Amino acid sequence: MTRPTRSSRRTRSTTGPFTPRGSFSRSSRSTPTELRDPGVGLAEHRVRLPDGRHLRCVTGGTTGPLVLLECGLGNTAGTWVTVQRLLSATCRTIAYDRAGIGGSDVDTHPRSLTRMADDLAALLDALAVEEPVVLVGHSWGGPLIRVLAERRPEHVRALMLIDPTIAAVKKWVRPVRPLYLKLIWKVRMGGRERLLHSYRTGRWAQEMPPQDLKVAFHDFMTSANLQASWQEIRPQMSTWPELIRLESSPSAVPIRFLVGVDRPDPLRTVMAEGCARIAALSPVGGTVLVADAGHSIPQERPVRTAREIDDFVSGLPQ
Repeated sequence: MTRPTRSSRRTRSTTGPFTPRGSFSRSSRSTPTELRDPGVGLAEHRVRLPDGRHLRCVTGGTTGPLVLLECGLGNTAGTWVTVQRLLSATCRTIAYDRAGIGGSDVDTHPRSLTRMADDLAALLDALAVEEPVVLVGHSWGGPLIRVLAERRPEHVRALMLIDPTIAAVKKWVRPVRPLYLKLIWKVRMGGRERLLHSYRTGRWAQEMPPQDLKVAFHDFMTSANLQASWQEIRPQMSTWPELIRLESSPSAVPIRFLVGVDRPDPLRTVMAEGCARIAALSPVGGTVLVADAGHSIPQERPVRTAREIDDFVSGLPQ
């Protein structure tokens, strides 16, 4: 995969149409909002949904299949920046901020998986996307894209789930709710920079360049980000029957799992075995293990992530 040069033009737009290879043609007027640096070679847009809310999205690439990158809990489009730039050398790409996060408007409705999937479908409709899209979902974004694939199959060409939330890890997910309450309190007490320090000096910094980390951290671990994430996680436990149902059914489209197995602990074992079991239900399913990454594969190993997505997309039936 060819890495675009840092001299690539970076554009930012909040009004008017954008037309990578002619696929997006519907314009959407934006309300005044803060411009965010989307990263070198990427462009920012605000898209109006039918209910009047706006979602911020970031696009890249001019040729190739269309790939949408769905975030994990608490993450923004900016956390995909390195993967998206690399992948945009061969694909057209979209990443976006879910409601209430980053540059997207707050949603006053309960943030169930169904509601979030409906938002994503509305975004694709507003962008006038006419072709089926390869959906890539990290963590909590994994079940979200499966819900969309079931509700709006015309939108979906294939699915890649990167270390997704699966029903088998329920006991490990339970502590996430109190963790987010603790994070909200820490940020309110002025501790955001201390929280970010561990990311700036940790595994995210191994492959993400400093400028990309700046983009990723703009709306990461902010009070608004954590509050919106809390609204998403509140109904999470009641979602487990839905996860079990989805995981018990074969995927109607090709599906591949990417699982981090950087350490021999029970959670990583359950993730690897659980994803392999779910993939095996589908006629075109598979699992790839990433030995040098944990849960945050797109940020810890963005080069490998982009390559795996590109390989998956290029191998899909035409």
